[in-house]
Amino acid sequence: MGAHFGTDGIRGVAGEQLTARTAFALGNALCRLHKRPLVLIGQDTRTSSDMLSLALAAGVTAGGGEAVLCGVLPTAAVAFFVRKRGAQFGAVVSASHNPPEFNGLKVFDGQGYKLAEESEARAEQYFDEYSFAPPLACGRAYRLKNRGAYLDFLVSCCDKPLAGRTFVLDCANGAAGAFAPRAFRALGAKVIALSCGRSGRDINVKCGALHPEQLAAAVLQQGADAGFCYDGDADRLIALDEKGVPVDGDKLLCILASDLKEKGRLPKDLAVGTSHTNTGAERWLEKRGISLARTDIGDKYVAACMRKSGAAVGAEQSGHVILSEYSTTGDGILTSLKIAEKLGEKPLSAWADIPLFPQYNVSVRVKDKVRVLGNEGVCEAIERARAGVDRLMVRASGTEPVVRIFAEAETLSAARRAADAVRREILRSEVE
Repeated sequence: MGAHFGTDGIRGVAGEQLTARTAFALGNALCRLHKRPLVLIGQDTRTSSDMLSLALAAGVTAGGGEAVLCGVLPTAAVAFFVRKRGAQFGAVVSASHNPPEFNGLKVFDGQGYKLAEESEARAEQYFDEYSFAPPLACGRAYRLKNRGAYLDFLVSCCDKPLAGRTFVLDCANGAAGAFAPRAFRALGAKVIALSCGRSGRDINVKCGALHPEQLAAAVLQQGADAGFCYDGDADRLIALDEKGVPVDGDKLLCILASDLKEKGRLPKDLAVGTSHTNTGAERWLEKRGISLARTDIGDKYVAACMRKSGAAVGAEQSGHVILSEYSTTGDGILTSLKIAEKLGEKPLSAWADIPLFPQYNVSVRVKDKVRVLGNEGVCEAIERARAGVDRLMVRASGTEPVVRIFAEAETLSAARRAADAVRREILRSEVE
């Protein structure tokens, strides 16, 4: 079938669109991992999400499981309802921050965590071998009731009202639109909501976490205290301070970790980041007595490290932030509310005054990732480049025929020079 789990669920292979067959196969495979499971299915607003959600539910019910169709929900809301309903699995039909023509599938276990790699491998084995329950043993499909419980949960996570403050929210024409503005308003804030459409054809298009330009303009125009932009399924957040300057996941991690430490709620004085977490953020945390544990890139790896270590906060630079006191996965809306709470003390620009090292990222499309990374000339170029920077990482993409190069140095020119040297050698190896 060609469908495989990546670091963030199942996507179309090498840019191909996801099919109903893959969604059916996944739903059916979950019935092989657990007999007659209860599976909650959420989705974003994409035009293909209805079709894929129904196909996934068909796979579940054909295998004898029960499917609960939750409609448009943020990814974190599905994990919330999995725990609340005692379901065995949760599935989210969303391609997150990607363009509207693509889609993806994310799966949670019964505890609300991303499915373990061992379970993913078992599920993949069943993708080409369907299991059909006898006609009278087929499962049933239902609609989720009391969707407002997630909104109530978000509001309950906040210790302070937001009255007297103004926030601009860019909901990316995705799943955040039905919940983020309502949560802020319920806490007394004035809200200017942008990109709350539900057509599915413009999700993430010139809006949301990857395109904060319109949000920056609105924050300045409205004189807002801050702006928050989400991605299509609202599991990531990029904040903008009152000056319209972006605040990424590294700075959000620092702000939240230091806040928890001050409140005595940061176990082992530990925060969790990834291999891309900025060295400047790490040093800022160290000065405040907080150590940083690094994982591979991927929020599932951050979550796994947090579970093992007992950490209360973890984040990716891209804006996935996990607060384990409240949630098992990245929740952009929850994160924005917790940051908004802090702004009664001082503006976000002051909280985010955290010196970071310049970083440079470049991707190279290749024919054979394994061959390129094993090429002697490429390996030598990597070692030469590494000597001139603080950190250099070269890795293969898990879903595309691409090699990604990351460099961090005290100056942007040094980081760019190192990454470009490796890129040129990779391109040279491609024509050999």
